[in-house]
Amino acid sequence: IVEQICSTVISLKSELNRLDALVGDGDTGSTFSSGAVKVQQELKNKNLPLTDIQKLLELIGEHLAMSMGGSSGILLSIFFTAAGTHFGKHQDLPAALLNGLEQMKFFGGAKVGDRTMIDALEPALLALRDNGITTAVAAAKSGAESTAQMLEAKAGRSSYLNSESLEGVKDPGAVAVENVFAIFK
Repeated sequence: IVEQICSTVISLKSELNRLDALVGDGDTGSTFSSGAVKVQQELKNKNLPLTDIQKLLELIGEHLAMSMGGSSGILLSIFFTAAGTHFGKHQDLPAALLNGLEQMKFFGGAKVGDRTMIDALEPALLALRDNGITTAVAAAKSGAESTAQMLEAKAGRSSYLNSESLEGVKDPGAVAVENVFAIFK
């Protein structure tokens, strides 16, 4: 699963950069890809504790903090680190991922409706907790698609753009989330 997620994110580099060039500074694909490449390297070097979910999540968080630039690297690091810590205490992966999301939202300040990756991630994780992975895949897709209709961004570089620039363009972070969940179809 870790390899599939990394490969998916790396394969999206050009598309995410293209989308981000329309609504941001054009580097979302490069930023996400650099984190995925680092995790993929650690996986290939057998440096990831695949049988210990707590340590795996926490270590992924550390690697993302070191390898990804910008706010998305910091926020994803917070997400994975907090999820790992929560999993260590409660042994419930959906709850742990939701806890990571809450920490990401707290420190990043964005919420559903702000036209960020959270618009795909939150509904997907809630669906995962409540109904399982199949529903989560559909929720991520729906959440990402909703960002194309949001004419105001309240976080990130897109918040500086007018509604005409945003209309019809999905948020690149939400597209990344959608595609990661899509591997579980």
